Amino acid sequence: MNLPVRILHGAPTEPVIAVDGAFESTLAAPGLALSHWPGNRTPAELRHDLSTGSALLFARLAPARRAELARGCTAIVNNHFDTDGTCALFAVRHPERALELERELLETARAGDMCEFPSERALAVDAIVAGFAEPERSPIASELRGLDSRARHERATHALLELLPTLLTSDLAPWRDLWAERVETATAERNELGLVARDDLVHLDWTVWTASAPRFAARAPGRHALFGSTPQDRVLFARASGRGGLYRFAIDTYSWFDLATRAVLPRPNLEATAARLNALEGSSPFDELAWRSQPTGSPSPELWFGTSSLELFAEHNDSLAESRLEPALVRRVLAEAQRDALVAALPD
Repeated sequence: MNLPVRILHGAPTEPVIAVDGAFESTLAAPGLALSHWPGNRTPAELRHDLSTGSALLFARLAPARRAELARGCTAIVNNHFDTDGTCALFAVRHPERALELERELLETARAGDMCEFPSERALAVDAIVAGFAEPERSPIASELRGLDSRARHERATHALLELLPTLLTSDLAPWRDLWAERVETATAERNELGLVARDDLVHLDWTVWTASAPRFAARAPGRHALFGSTPQDRVLFARASGRGGLYRFAIDTYSWFDLATRAVLPRPNLEATAARLNALEGSSPFDELAWRSQPTGSPSPELWFGTSSLELFAEHNDSLAESRLEPALVRRVLAEAQRDALVAALPD
């Protein structure tokens, strides 16, 4: 589709094909949405668990139907920069080529937005996409200097739209510095997780790994190892010791996005759960080490014991410290919090 591609942090005033992000004003304004974000207005025939999937469904339509849905649109836009959004932009801008690369695009988007591990290439391309927008590491660093975040993301997007077919099908050695450590670490961690005691609590959409102290002595596994090892929406990694344990509880984006193919359970209240665990721990949120949580309503929040500094979507939680609470107790508190959320969601 011969329309310009733009990254817009503010809502557009004219009709656009808006992929991935959901602009507030485009919820009612003319134009076409191809998104899985909450509040999106993607046509029913184009709904998919991934924005890239919606864009591929759009690409599969007859040209006349595509033109009808996009009538009056002046650009293909996104309100942020990430892998699923980049793949979705590619599918709308280059529909015929995108359909030839459908599997690769979907796997790469899943590695980005769901922290899955469909393949080493998918994980590598996700890392390359992220690296293209980082001024210190990007292969186009000289072109990014002096740009604000919107302009930097747009320039990286344009470069990636040209490069994606190569990244999805050819040797990735030229970009090894951007992906090798991520892929090697996640692969090793996922293999190690396979040796750890595991429980799948399907009724709670939850997987629990309980490791002995010698395993994962340095830190807990990363997101791609955890969510790449289970189809469940939430995970707990617990490393037991004689004095308590190390804990990383995370909720995936499944229960945040507007999914087309699976029902999701209500999320537990992480703030209240952290408060309960602090009471059992004898700690306070004002202590250097305490039970912490990210906002329950954020796309993929965590709960942990340790220091307070943790960015959203962090691959590894480097703020973990050892709690004095035993794994069985932490697991019980988290299970009760999830059951409470289920009960609260029942109709009166």
